[in-house]
Amino acid sequence: MRTLAAGLLALTLLFPSATAAKRAAADRSTSLVSGLGIVELEIGYTTLATQYYRPVSGQTILDGAWTGIVAYLVKCGVTSPKIPFPKLKTRHPEDDIVLDVLTAAQLYGTRIDAGELIDAALAGELAAVHDPYTLLFRPAAYRKFVAFLDGSQFGGIGIEATIEPPATLLVSSVFPGDPAEKAGVLEGDVITAIDGHSALGLTDDQLGSLLRGKPGTTVRLSLRRNGVDLAQPIAIVRARIVPPEVIARMLPDRVGYLQLRTFGEQSGDQIARALDRLRAQGAQAYMLDLRGNGGGYRDAAIDVASHFIKSGPVVVVRSRGGARTTYPARKVPFVANPLVVLVDHDTASASEIVAGAIEDDRTGTLVGERTFGKALVQEVFPLPDAFAMKVTTARYFTPSGRDINGVGILPDIVLAEPKDARIGQPGADPQLDRGLAVLRGTSGVAPAAT
Repeated sequence: MRTLAAGLLALTLLFPSATAAKRAAADRSTSLVSGLGIVELEIGYTTLATQYYRPVSGQTILDGAWTGIVAYLVKCGVTSPKIPFPKLKTRHPEDDIVLDVLTAAQLYGTRIDAGELIDAALAGELAAVHDPYTLLFRPAAYRKFVAFLDGSQFGGIGIEATIEPPATLLVSSVFPGDPAEKAGVLEGDVITAIDGHSALGLTDDQLGSLLRGKPGTTVRLSLRRNGVDLAQPIAIVRARIVPPEVIARMLPDRVGYLQLRTFGEQSGDQIARALDRLRAQGAQAYMLDLRGNGGGYRDAAIDVASHFIKSGPVVVVRSRGGARTTYPARKVPFVANPLVVLVDHDTASASEIVAGAIEDDRTGTLVGERTFGKALVQEVFPLPDAFAMKVTTARYFTPSGRDINGVGILPDIVLAEPKDARIGQPGADPQLDRGLAVLRGTSGVAPAAT
């Protein structure tokens, strides 16, 4: 199971077989509750009752299921549904939940969809704990969630471009190994035309539609490099692109800049390769940008943090019943150079694991705004019909024992970011500029090596 921390999840690698998927589709089209639907209700109850990080009574879960059932019936036009307010009738609350669903199906079967009724009961069970991170994923939302963490694919050329005032289209990042890099596009190039059409005045949506396309098709970029227009457009054959989780480049004064977008399956490997590239380019100080990073997998956070702490654990997790598990740093090369970590209010979950470990180990200076404050761990439990439950199963603490849930981490240097800041661009990103000043030693904190 892959555990996501604070806004992330641990994904149980159990997926329905093709046969199960067909059965689920057939079951959901019937007007009566299927055996598979009953099994799902029981899975929902058992998972919440045994895995949620705080004890939950059977009556609470039953109340939630009843609330979900009644709300669904009202949505279907049933006024005053005749489903008695729940009271535990047996030693097994899951049986009482199934009984309420069967009653609703028998009374209103011609006016409702049995599959949606089950979904409503399941969602009600999870909502009963009043935890915004414990919820039912519908199939589309579940796929989107997994794609966000593991990287969604599209046809493109493998660059990031930003529109710089007044109307310059700047290549801000070139993805390693992707078509643009192979064709010779460089970070800092200015795109003047795409397929012969001027790039001036393009919106983000227009830019995306011009650069993306079916793999195997060709796009031609006219570029200006170091103020000089290249003689010929560069032809680039689109391929299937997975945006990297780590963007790395050199900043002035030999500062290696690493921006983490999320903590997915590849983050550990990508951060290691990025550090190797920056070392080879002569980096003597580092800036780790966790702004806007809402988290991801706990193991990915441990992989990343291990490069930036000298010793000791990365995080301590307390599960149901109070059992504590300490996760040590991996045996990877330690970045001994001066370090600044950029954080903001959207730095959450796995990002806070990394920031908290670095702050506790005193190996870096945090710059920016107080972080989000989400120190809860979720696990995802797939259901047989492509739905999934995300359930909070534990909470975590920084290595020194700090509980940051609902509080966040206060940076060493607090500095708000203006709305018009251009993230990652020296001279237009005040937090980044302050971090560079720290690394230069102008603030007296962690001077960069020379």
